[in-house]
Amino acid sequence: MLVDPTAAQAPPARAGARVPSLGSLTGRKLALVRNAWPSWHLMTDRLERLLSERVDGVSTTRHLIPNGLAADPALLAEIARSADAALVGLANCGSCTAWSYHDAVCLAELGLPVVLVVTSQFTGLADALAAARAVTIPTVVIDVNPETIDTDSALQLLDGAYQRIVAALLTPAADRRPAPAQAATFPLLVPYDDEDEALQACHDLGWTDGLPVVLPTARRVDAMLGALGDPDPDAVVAAMPPSGFGVTNRALAANTVMAGCAPEHLPVLTAMVRAVCRPGFNLNGIATTTGPSTPFAVVSGPAATEACLNSGRGALGPGWRANAAVGRALRLLIANVGGARPGVVAKSSMGQPGRFTMCIAENEAASPWEPLHVTLGLPAGDSAVTMLGATGTMNVLTPRSDVDAMLTIFGDSLAYLGNPNVVMGSGTVAVLVSPGHALAMSGAGLSKSDVAAEIWARSSIPVGRFPAAAYPDPPYEFIAHGGRIFPVAGPDQVYVIVVGGPEPTHATVIPSHPSCRPVTERIAC
Repeated sequence: MLVDPTAAQAPPARAGARVPSLGSLTGRKLALVRNAWPSWHLMTDRLERLLSERVDGVSTTRHLIPNGLAADPALLAEIARSADAALVGLANCGSCTAWSYHDAVCLAELGLPVVLVVTSQFTGLADALAAARAVTIPTVVIDVNPETIDTDSALQLLDGAYQRIVAALLTPAADRRPAPAQAATFPLLVPYDDEDEALQACHDLGWTDGLPVVLPTARRVDAMLGALGDPDPDAVVAAMPPSGFGVTNRALAANTVMAGCAPEHLPVLTAMVRAVCRPGFNLNGIATTTGPSTPFAVVSGPAATEACLNSGRGALGPGWRANAAVGRALRLLIANVGGARPGVVAKSSMGQPGRFTMCIAENEAASPWEPLHVTLGLPAGDSAVTMLGATGTMNVLTPRSDVDAMLTIFGDSLAYLGNPNVVMGSGTVAVLVSPGHALAMSGAGLSKSDVAAEIWARSSIPVGRFPAAAYPDPPYEFIAHGGRIFPVAGPDQVYVIVVGGPEPTHATVIPSHPSCRPVTERIAC
């Protein structure tokens, strides 16, 4: 018998599931909760004009929300107090759909009639969120991505959607039946006749990442639960975005088995789960984005050794069970419990290999500096995992001994026009240096904070290099100083991490998902 790795604890029923509506738009105030799509700004400008021409006394207010982030709760509360209804959009990418849906639900729970505008490519994600959260938000579907067509055609799309938007705002509440609240789902034992049939079932049911898995038999899952200390199997470790379903100890154990983990990996994995489920990390955005973002785990302290994580040569590559299996287990949980299945909810345009697994240990033994968790304020004797949102890796080749040249090359490697951190003006970047680099820089009298400051200072781009079309769309802004554009706000957002083999040659820079804030979680050893 196989234990269903998707069986999880459903979130509590939402008190505000029924979405109210308006009887009339006459004399009403409509809040336009808009994200950063330029085409949608033009379309909602057109909507305002049409409303003013066709509806007596209607007024609108505009509220600008960054793509890939939730609106500030205080702003939503103010909108609910001051407006009679809200139009939220444009749900036109993975993370902006997930967060636009979230904002619409929050407004509905505050008693406000609300309509979500979504493009056809992302209706599946909106439907999946509605099913997971047991809330139906009235939606209007735009058939074409307005960012892919000319302005006149985008405005024609709005003209065609105008009556549907008005109708959705005016539909009587009795005609809107919210999805039924889902009861908690508990493990389903799936029978099979032989192992080949069982493995095929894992693929057919969508339980895998595309690679073969260790079969999550009841015996193996029970043994992994025992390694957790025989806890309540239905106790929840954390609520996993984007579904909000709870990662139970049994679900954790089942996905851990499937990924090929050993019992000694559980403390690290448990801390990783808790870290990525914290709101600030923005797993909702990372898991659903059209970008390639993925959680990237950096483990430091004694727990890294106890879990047999590789911190040295080849740490980002194959050949190390702990690095591969622990990161893979997190990815399986994001899909199986968080519901972020590729192509349906996980909308990455191209993906990246790090979406299979991305987990390393810091090479503390070969580093002249304090480990990352100490830099971030934890005691030296602790163990911790720091989760970052990585958009990919870039190899950097430096001179062997010229420290000034090393720092210039590290900074320049972050200073490219297409870096999402540059374009969106936020995030945290990681610079993975070898022990050889670290010893050379330390030998030159530089602390780790000195290195971060030097890299940041050398990471800027002259503003004149940017084509006009590459400027950020409001509310995003360049981080500008003296006519130069920087990828992140300051040196504190440059994480210098020692990892890999001893040669002071190859290094790796990792830009981040711009709306992700790194989270550091203690590991219980």
